[in-house]
Amino acid sequence: MRELKREQEEIIHVPETEAAEIGEIMSEYGLEPHEYGPLVDALRKNPQAWLDFMMKFELGLEKPDPKRALESALTIALAYIMGGLIPLLPYMFIPIAQRAMLMSVAVTLVALLFFGYVKGHFTGNRPFVSAIQTAFIGALASAAAYAIAKVVQAV
Repeated sequence: MRELKREQEEIIHVPETEAAEIGEIMSEYGLEPHEYGPLVDALRKNPQAWLDFMMKFELGLEKPDPKRALESALTIALAYIMGGLIPLLPYMFIPIAQRAMLMSVAVTLVALLFFGYVKGHFTGNRPFVSAIQTAFIGALASAAAYAIAKVVQAV
C-alpha cells in the first residue's frame, strides 16, 4: 500500500519522470520510442491504468486477490502441519525417545532430500543439487534449533 501511494504521488507530481520510466521499461522489451510513445500517451490519459502498469512492470507488484486470502492461509497452514508431522511421526510409534530421535533425523533428512529434488525439478534447477542444498539447510536449521533448546534447557 505504501508503494501504491508513492507511485500515485509520483504520477501526480512528476509525470514526466514517470512517463520516462515507462519508456525505459518498454525499451527493455526491445521497443523503440516511436513504438511505445502511443502507449505512454494512452496511459497518461488513464491514471488508474498508468498506476496499475507502474505497479506491475516497474515494481513487480500486483493487487492481491482478496478471494484467495482464505485459500492461501489454509494452504500455508496445511503445509506447516504436514511438514511439522514428518519429524514427529517417529515419536508417535517408537516408545524409546533416543531411538525415536534418531529415526526422526533419518526420516526428516529423507523428506528434505525428496522435497529438494522435487523443488529442483519444478524450478528448472539441477534436482540432485537442489536436494542436497535443501537437506543441508534443513539439517543446519534443525541443529541450530536443537542447540538453542539445549542452551535454554541448561539455563
